Amino acid sequence: MKTRTIFTFVILFILMSCTENKAQQADGSAVEFSLTDCGGTYNDKPLPFGKPIEEWEKLFGKPTRKIFEAVFIWDNLGVIIENKATTQDDPYSPDYEVRKHDQLYIFFSNLESPAGQKGKLKFAHNRMSAESLIDEYRKGNPEALTKELEQEFRDNAKIGGIEGPDKYLYPYTTYSKAILIDGAIIAPGMSLKELNKNRAAKSFEIFSFRDNNLDGINEWGNTDETDGEYWNNKTRPLCGTATLNVAQFSDHELEFIKVEYYDDKGNGNK
Repeated sequence: MKTRTIFTFVILFILMSCTENKAQQADGSAVEFSLTDCGGTYNDKPLPFGKPIEEWEKLFGKPTRKIFEAVFIWDNLGVIIENKATTQDDPYSPDYEVRKHDQLYIFFSNLESPAGQKGKLKFAHNRMSAESLIDEYRKGNPEALTKELEQEFRDNAKIGGIEGPDKYLYPYTTYSKAILIDGAIIAPGMSLKELNKNRAAKSFEIFSFRDNNLDGINEWGNTDETDGEYWNNKTRPLCGTATLNVAQFSDHELEFIKVEYYDDKGNGNK
């Protein structure tokens, strides 16, 4: 009888766990990305960190474009794979020692978003659209802004390549659905406060503050929604291989979720 009770408990636990990770969108469709500290899935298939890019193509299809050999972009999905261990001059390599440095970015903001228009995005900082430049000028010099000057702003932006979206790693469209991290929902447009509220409701550690001025220096302890990267600061699990899920906020927008991979020997991005 005792054995049966334990067996029943285990089955119930498994069923509850499956239900937890089968969250749905508001329209009833299933969540595609489900991430934890031990890895992640896309449509229930494991994310192939450490493997050749062809394995990612099995999940997302062919990339729509790439920047050099380090960044593969799926403009139609709003996701990219970037490799921190390679440079623009390095040829592509499928080897694990290179591919273990791949990072997945799920973009909820891009160059067309409010933060992107104002030049606040992490990888396009100070890149402002012509319209944003005109608005800034208008605030300080309303009487001096003529139609000729407005056109000059637009022409200079094009000549300088400021508005060329193909020069940036941001997908042309953003990811439009919610995702799961540890079973807690993160949705487009969600604030850090909402993100942590969802995590706290499930007794998960909140995403604590890391870097309030993008200088790479750890600054734990604040959750006041300043720009920067946030994640949970708990000890990483003993998974053999693991992932670190990072939320980047820029100009108070959820810019992206970054998924970093590393193995049990510390051979990853950290």
